Amino acid sequence: MIFDLFFTLVNPMKEEYSRVSEYTVLEMERGEFERRNGIDYDIRGSGKIRDPCEMVRHILRGLNIDEGLLRRAADARLERIKRTLYGVEEKNLKILKKIRELGFKTCLISNADVIDVYHWKGSPLSTAFDHVLFSYYEGLLKPNPRIFHLALDRLEIEAAQCFYVGDGGHEELRGAKESGMTTILTTEYSSRIWPEKIPALRQNADYEVARLEDILKVLSNIEGCI
Repeated sequence: MIFDLFFTLVNPMKEEYSRVSEYTVLEMERGEFERRNGIDYDIRGSGKIRDPCEMVRHILRGLNIDEGLLRRAADARLERIKRTLYGVEEKNLKILKKIRELGFKTCLISNADVIDVYHWKGSPLSTAFDHVLFSYYEGLLKPNPRIFHLALDRLEIEAAQCFYVGDGGHEELRGAKESGMTTILTTEYSSRIWPEKIPALRQNADYEVARLEDILKVLSNIEGCI
């Protein structure tokens, strides 16, 4: 079983994480910053930029941002993502453990930049998978089928044997489905942040769960899974 990271296993937009963030430091609306973050993301997500400050500078290019403010914004984003990765909900860790106890191999595939991976080793999630693939290290981003096939190779399984679980960002469900995997859309976090996107995401979902732990119900209804 392959999982996405952000908005699937962790929610980086939790209010407590955003009280002091790059958005507040820059006095910029979150939506505007993230809109800029989406532009040329493949450059940052494929590991072509390896310094946190340079990454934020790339996001904000074209704006006249004081160097000191830029560095404070990079530090604030590092801290926000660190809080996200360290603050995994206990129930999500338990479901990952349960799935492995049921005999499933587990893998993580995440589109991630230098800041996203900076504090990964300190996260309780870092030991929760058999394999982890970050686009930052692999040079491949979802929904490129190559990153899904790379995960299958490392898991040593066929696509037809694999479930992919994600919130649907970056067209990941389409990529997983086109790779031959069974797809599970999780809306636990996205339903509170961008519910308007969910109907379109359902088009590439074989199953949908409102909570991550409901994956077990999906598996119990599929003959031969558990």
